[in-house]
Amino acid sequence: MTETRVYPDRGSLAAGLAEQVAFELNKAIKKRGRATLAVPGGETPHDFFRSLSAQPVEWDCVSIILTDEHLDPQVPDHTNAHKVQELLLQNLAAEAEFHAYHRDGAPDGDDAEVVLSAITSDLQAILPIDVCVLGMGADTRIASLFPQADDLEEALGLWAPTVMIVRGHEDGNPRLTLTAPVLERARKAHVLIVGEEKKHALREAQKIGLVEEAPVRLILNRARATTIHYAD
Repeated sequence: MTETRVYPDRGSLAAGLAEQVAFELNKAIKKRGRATLAVPGGETPHDFFRSLSAQPVEWDCVSIILTDEHLDPQVPDHTNAHKVQELLLQNLAAEAEFHAYHRDGAPDGDDAEVVLSAITSDLQAILPIDVCVLGMGADTRIASLFPQADDLEEALGLWAPTVMIVRGHEDGNPRLTLTAPVLERARKAHVLIVGEEKKHALREAQKIGLVEEAPVRLILNRARATTIHYAD
């Protein structure tokens, strides 16, 4: 089941989504003692991060993870982790526990198996995701599950590992991504979309078709509820 919420502007979207996520985190904490929040990269969620950082949540009971991450040790300041630390882990949310996919600089692609093993081990204790916020690209990708990814079929598979390195992004750089089973099992899922181009892409993805052609269908078609948050 998918619900769509349309906001008058992007500021209202950021505030509304932040309030909803905070409510769901607190509910999860009350029920299970802790909560895991997955957040996207890119520029679209920046205002949402700022709004969420000031929400009254028991942040010391929250584990934050990324839906995907750059795999480029040359530019650590360009990682999604850097933006989370700069924009979300502030104010009240500074008390949250952040599980970055690297420790010193960006992950090193030369040690791929070591990186994946360490990330998987770290995530096992905090999965499944309680609240998952995803962005969507104009090509309908979510996380780093983009249509042209070399390893997309494996990443979408029922027995996919928790996290994978995928290649085929237009910038030529490999990415780390949570895989379909992890995203699909999230207890709550939200898709953050802004702009006419992405609205059109979403409408096309809502038509019947293969997940491989429009990866956002993975979340749109899942059994658990998904909420789309949109503003021009």
